[in-house]
Amino acid sequence: MAEVAPMEIGLVIWAESTAEVTLKQVADYGLRVIQLGIPPAVDCAAAVVSWKQSLAAAPQVVITSAVCCYEGEDYSDLATVHESVGFTTPRYRPERIARTREIADFAHGLGIEAVSCHIGFIPEDPEDALYAELIEVTRTLCDGTSVNGQNFVLETGQESAEVLLRFIADVGRSNLKINFDPANMILYGSGDPLAALALLQKHVVSVHCKDGTSPVAGSGSLGKECALGDGEVDFPGFLSLLQQIGYTDSLTIEREEPDQQRKVADVFLAIERLKMWKQSIGL
Repeated sequence: MAEVAPMEIGLVIWAESTAEVTLKQVADYGLRVIQLGIPPAVDCAAAVVSWKQSLAAAPQVVITSAVCCYEGEDYSDLATVHESVGFTTPRYRPERIARTREIADFAHGLGIEAVSCHIGFIPEDPEDALYAELIEVTRTLCDGTSVNGQNFVLETGQESAEVLLRFIADVGRSNLKINFDPANMILYGSGDPLAALALLQKHVVSVHCKDGTSPVAGSGSLGKECALGDGEVDFPGFLSLLQQIGYTDSLTIEREEPDQQRKVADVFLAIERLKMWKQSIGL
């Protein structure tokens, strides 16, 4: 697989169609670096052959991670996220651990060295029973991906940087890493993104470029995602800090927008703005 240029712009894209169609969608944006989302409906064992063939025909493409999405996850409000996302609810764990292993094996077959997900809200109180349960789940997932020589990567946002830093130390696995999403810090009201990045920097192996606005206090809702540069994330400051801490991996655009026409326009806008901000700081 090809190499990623320092701070190269990439895209989160979901493997909801064939490998050939998915890769064409990325190429239509003028991009080649991907975080590949794996929806629940994808048969990983069956799909790996077609993906190998399509990647062999597009040697310039780089897939930096496989992103897990699980059946039944719902991000409609905070209470529903707590209940349905990741591994916080015990009844989901066996199926989702098994699915993560399937995705990890699929990714390994394509030479992808990272598997990422939202593990769910980590409790602030380390004495909370759920905190210990999530540590054991995470160790299981880290150990499973380690067999493939892969990192297991947690996406930030659903807890503060301080809580996540302590959690990583308590899990105690060298292949546990962070995908830093500054917008999630805003959307969940979990802290200042730049301060969080400074605290977590040594664990960060990938980042999302996504933007949003804060939730209404006391509403129980998440904040609102928006086009890159139209929200509360200080992206020139974010990129400058990435440069200062020596981050050299990709800048992966994520845009979660149901209107496909608007989503396409927003991705093109994000590419344009990222190029402008990179130029302004000499990248």
